[in-house]
Amino acid sequence: MADMEKPVCGSEADGAVYDFPLHVAAVFIVFFASIGGCGFPVVAKKVSWMKIPPKVFFFCKHFGTGVLIATAFVHLLPTAFFSLTDPCLPDLFIEDYPAMPGVIMMGSLFLLFMVEMWLNAKTGGHTHGGATGQDFDGGHQHGGGHQHGAGGVQDAFNNPLRRVESYDSQQTMAMRGDEKRGWVENTYAGDNFPFPKENLDLEAKSEMPPWFIVFYEQYIRQRDEMVNMVNRAMPALPQYQQPKQPTTTVEQSYFDDDVEKAVDPMVLKKQSMQITLIEGGILFHSVFVGMTISITADGFVILLIAIVFHQMFEGLGLGSRIAAVPYPKSSWKPWVLVVAFGTTAPIGQAIGLVTRGSYDPNSAFGLIIVGIFNAISSGLLIYASLVDLLAEDFLSEEANLTMTKKEKITGFIYLLLGAAAMSVVGAFA
Repeated sequence: MADMEKPVCGSEADGAVYDFPLHVAAVFIVFFASIGGCGFPVVAKKVSWMKIPPKVFFFCKHFGTGVLIATAFVHLLPTAFFSLTDPCLPDLFIEDYPAMPGVIMMGSLFLLFMVEMWLNAKTGGHTHGGATGQDFDGGHQHGGGHQHGAGGVQDAFNNPLRRVESYDSQQTMAMRGDEKRGWVENTYAGDNFPFPKENLDLEAKSEMPPWFIVFYEQYIRQRDEMVNMVNRAMPALPQYQQPKQPTTTVEQSYFDDDVEKAVDPMVLKKQSMQITLIEGGILFHSVFVGMTISITADGFVILLIAIVFHQMFEGLGLGSRIAAVPYPKSSWKPWVLVVAFGTTAPIGQAIGLVTRGSYDPNSAFGLIIVGIFNAISSGLLIYASLVDLLAEDFLSEEANLTMTKKEKITGFIYLLLGAAAMSVVGAFA
């Protein structure tokens, strides 16, 4: 191997005619495809007159998950290995350690895991808008009166084990003490009280022995725990009838204002961080996609069509996840995320137009840069799409409580369609 002459990095001369006006027009075509795909779910949520049926968002959410998974495995990961194992690169990448792309990908994956572990310690849990694309409220209804979950399950799920206050001896004793203090102060106003107040013990004493108080409070706690267990188990019984609740025939949208409920700031911070990291993994890739479009002359039209579908599908998947984060109505963050995705590929195209005479994607510098960034992006996107999206949508306790078997099958079919569509696009872009 050492005796073989190492090939020289670089692209061969492209004999095709470079159509500069068409490449400039492609910048705007890709921009509108990107901003449209990513912005549609977010705009639909913010604009009240767009009554998007929940089934549409359900499709977008799971179809988009498939697109993001395919982006990681079909676009990013193969490109990283292809770029960093080119025979023209130094021996470090070819002979000494050809597994370098996998190590970089693994490192970015572990980095994202550590960030999520830190966020989980701060928030104590995870939620991202429900596996069906709806808030998990146990009784929130959509068109046709369709309802997920039962009131009893939701009550048990949301309310921690508690002691009934009316039987809490400590609170009862405190109330009696307050009553005595009030009687003393009203009876002996000012300094007319005949005994020193600082030495006065006005605390109420329980009339029951201590062992009985402990026993009775334990009984109350166990009773509450048993009620919660029954509420959790009842919906699983074959003959269990869900409690009837008033239904509405008005077709509502997932994007109605009623889903923008107040959430814990740390939970919102965690969700915002997750979607930002997912988008970060996509943006690195989008820059180089844009540059590739602008420096390509031969087969440019076919590549442009493939990239347009690529950006639309990818934007739809990302936008549906941005819309699922319960940002306040006045928040500018979802719009920044949409604009960032919509402009990154066109910015890459603009860079490619300016540097098309000097930048060579097949040079050693171009191969290493593209390979490293695609490896980083693939690690981020693989973890986020499989753990935060796929597993959370279908395997979490929330999914088991809010999704029927039919909905899980339907959602998984949509996911496979998204992955298949992006895999087909991967053959051209």
